[in-house]
Order: sequence, then C-alpha cells, then structure tokens
Amino acid sequence: MGENLATLQVDDVLEDAVGHGDETGASLEAALRRDELGELVGQVDVRGLERAGLDEAETGYDRVDFRNEFEFGLADNFDLAIYLPSWNYEDSNERSGVHFGSIDVEGIFYFSNPATDPVGVGLYNEVRVGEGALEFEQKLLVQKDVGKWVFLWNLFVETEIEGAFRDDEENEIEGVLGNSFGVSYAVAPGWFFGAEGVVESVFEDWSEYEHTTAYAGPVLSYQANEHWWATVTPVYQLTDTEDEPDFQLRLIFGLMF
Repeated sequence: MGENLATLQVDDVLEDAVGHGDETGASLEAALRRDELGELVGQVDVRGLERAGLDEAETGYDRVDFRNEFEFGLADNFDLAIYLPSWNYEDSNERSGVHFGSIDVEGIFYFSNPATDPVGVGLYNEVRVGEGALEFEQKLLVQKDVGKWVFLWNLFVETEIEGAFRDDEENEIEGVLGNSFGVSYAVAPGWFFGAEGVVESVFEDWSEYEHTTAYAGPVLSYQANEHWWATVTPVYQLTDTEDEPDFQLRLIFGLMF
C-alpha cells in the first residue's frame, strides 16, 4: 500500500456546493497518518461537516456533507477506495433537507515513496456518479518529507457532466483546473499542526473562463497509534467570488483495521 504518500485532496470541500467538485485542502491528514502508520489493510473515513458555507444574503446557504470511505491497499503501490452513497443536509433559498450526493470510486498509483525516495509521486483518479451528473477527477500528487516537516503539492483537473443520464436536456460541462498546497509539522507525539490552501479556476465547457477562487486555513490532527485519527480544518476564502462559500469547516475521522 502507498502508505507514505500523502493525498492533499482538493475535490470534496466545495464539491456540489456550487455545482462542481473541487475540494479545498481536504486531506493533509493523509500525510499525517500515512507517514507513521505503515501498511494498512483497510480504512474507514467518516467525513462530517465538510462544508458549512455562507454566501451573500441573496444566495446564502448552510450545508453539511457526509462521506463514508473504505480504502484498501491492493498492492504496495496501489490503493483503491470505495465511497458509500454520500449525502448532505442543506438549508438554502433553493432547497432544504437531506439530499443524495454521489457514489464514488478512486484509485491511487504510487511511483515513489517519500520515506525512502527523495520525493514521493503518485497519480490519483476518481469517478463520481451523482443524481443526473457524472464527474471525473485526476491529480498529480507530490510529497517531500524533511525531518518532522511534510510538504505537499497537488495539480488537479476535474470535469463534471451535468445531465449525463438524461435524454431530455442538453449536457452542461464544467471544468476545474487547480493547485493545492500543504505543510505539516509534528509538534508532539501524535499531534500535527499545519496549513493548507488551494487555488482553482473554473471553465464552462472547458473553453470559457469563469472565475478563480483561493482558500486557505490551518490544520490540526491527532493520530492515536495505529487505530484511529482525526483532523479538523477550517478554511476561508481569500478571494471575492460570490458563488463560492466564504467559510468551510471539515472534520474527518479515520479508523484503521
């Protein structure tokens, strides 16, 4: 299993909140757990409070998303993850209540290991099937370990096809191109503190530029030996994009078995 390559994922925190899947610095915690734990047979992530976004009054909303992931190391350099149907609760001008999100499958191939090689490099691919939408995401994952420090960079590309499963309407395609960055430091046994950020640009039909949004925030993670870990990440919008949440809070709990 690729236990030593972090996945600073940027696909979940904003996913679906504004109609596309681009996560703001979601998985610096991956670096915090993988660098210490070694081989894992499986893993369960219970993800709650992924988004609590508030926009301007005319488009304001509060939203909480939940994702449940089972991740398995099929080989020393390949991980496979399957997400149970995700769901969310939203209170907005457009809708209120609980709604289905998507069913996801992801795979990560590791070319090198940051614990034994100068730099860790991997490729990430995810497919999401939602209600009337089909999404694809690819990432280049890069990690460098220096003593107690972990440095991360991701280049990601996302494509969402809205109306992919409907014959009565024309498909709408939206693309996202972005970079995410992260750094963490082991401040005490089991405790890690860091920061992360993301800059992403949205394109209509991959041909017309719409806007660029930047987010940043701190990360605090606790790793309880080889059994479980938890991470909390508040992120704030640094730009003035009206259609994106101004603030988001993400809490992730992981169980290793």
